[in-house]
Amino acid sequence: ARETAAALNEEIFLTWLDKDGAETANLSYKMVWNRSAFVANWILGDVGLAPGDRAVLVYAPGPEFFVAFVACLRAGVLAVPNYPPDPSGLGRGLRKLDLVRTTCGAEVGLTDSIVRNLRMATSIWHAWPAIRWHNTDGLGADSPLLFHRLMSSEEQQPDDPMLRVSRSSSSKKNDEGAAARYRMVNFSPVSFLADPLMWLRAVSKYRAIWTASPDFGYRLCTKRAADTDVSDIDLSCLVYCAGGVGQRCVPSLLREFAAYFAIHARLPDDGSRGIFVPNYGLAEHVVATCGENDGLVASRRRPDLISCGSDFIVDVRIVDAANRRRIVADNTPGELWLSSDSVAQGYWGKPELSDETFRARLEPDDGKVYLRTGDEAFVERGRLFICARIKDLIIVGGTNYYSDDVEVAATEAIIDSARPGCVAAFAVVDDDDEREFLCVVLEVRDNAESECEALAAALATRVGEAVGLRPRRVVFIKQKTILKTTSGKLRRRAIRDALLAGELR
Repeated sequence: ARETAAALNEEIFLTWLDKDGAETANLSYKMVWNRSAFVANWILGDVGLAPGDRAVLVYAPGPEFFVAFVACLRAGVLAVPNYPPDPSGLGRGLRKLDLVRTTCGAEVGLTDSIVRNLRMATSIWHAWPAIRWHNTDGLGADSPLLFHRLMSSEEQQPDDPMLRVSRSSSSKKNDEGAAARYRMVNFSPVSFLADPLMWLRAVSKYRAIWTASPDFGYRLCTKRAADTDVSDIDLSCLVYCAGGVGQRCVPSLLREFAAYFAIHARLPDDGSRGIFVPNYGLAEHVVATCGENDGLVASRRRPDLISCGSDFIVDVRIVDAANRRRIVADNTPGELWLSSDSVAQGYWGKPELSDETFRARLEPDDGKVYLRTGDEAFVERGRLFICARIKDLIIVGGTNYYSDDVEVAATEAIIDSARPGCVAAFAVVDDDDEREFLCVVLEVRDNAESECEALAAALATRVGEAVGLRPRRVVFIKQKTILKTTSGKLRRRAIRDALLAGELR
């Protein structure tokens, strides 16, 4: 990183856009390196942390988080990032934040002026975690210095880090090992939701060759463009569009996007070629794992599934979880196991679960340790296809159903009314006959709340046709109340428990 900062120096590394697409920050490689050095020195000195200590990072979307995170890495301090609590559900968000703080044992919180102002304005009515809060806004912005104390600390390693700081095994360098020299252009997801087309206008303005979004982001753009002039958008520069981020890739949404913008914004692919790169990743593998470089390749066994990886540079195994034996036959589902240098060391403070999840071994032992992803998958003609989370498998009447299949069908049934990525399916036990039945919980847009009865009927019919099981109960809840992980994945069990406890409305 030091060599890259020195070589690229004043070249722009990160550009931050506001809600109108205007630049609010441009950080060069040199600036990131120098500012992170200053903040790291400040963390070790003024704040009083030592290598191995934990710091909770609570930042609004923006460049300040990035500088603070790099500073923690350089200081040997374990960064524990959290989204700021949503003001509309502040109590619940603060309880979660305090649980994180208690679990990791952090005594310090790093933040920015936006979160600081929220904390000061709400602390009379709500209890924020009782830790020492420090604002890093602008720290080191005018300092070109690297400090001797920091240089010494960078050679130390924390006593018990959960993530190794290493080059991801899912990324490739060029032959010379030189830096890629890419410029990142970022903005808040809140800005995107308010105006999805600002994303495509940024792609057009900066002539981006690579971009990424969850599948519902492509859908939002297609929908917004239907009644908006997009003649100012030119997507002919794009080479790769990553999809399936955090959720199963839905090819119909991507093809719809490509078909529209190939005509109206010069996207160089109508969905029939290889511009889309469906991805698979998880936090336990530092997110990135693999991607499909040949576009939308459907499975012969399951035509509704598309490949999310081939030409692997990590060790991929499909395993019979019951006996830990590798499944070598094509098209045979099993648990996906991974082995690479990008596997994390474990879950904080949970050694037994960490051993079971992060240090699994095959039978017979091949000498490698594996990460158990908890995802059911199969390999077909050398390509990886993800079925669903094993723990979220729905069993009704002795038959297995994938929650993802139900959610995709439910979303497609009322696609103009359901909030994308906010549909969860799971089984619930009937209090009377103690049999399980299918339940679907989803958020709908404000303009659709008066049509819930008709929407529920359409949803139940479509799901029944698609997966062979009609939901007995369809629950519509307020926007921004469905529970997700920090990476955007649905927390189906938590949603079910909250529903049964009467906490979802």
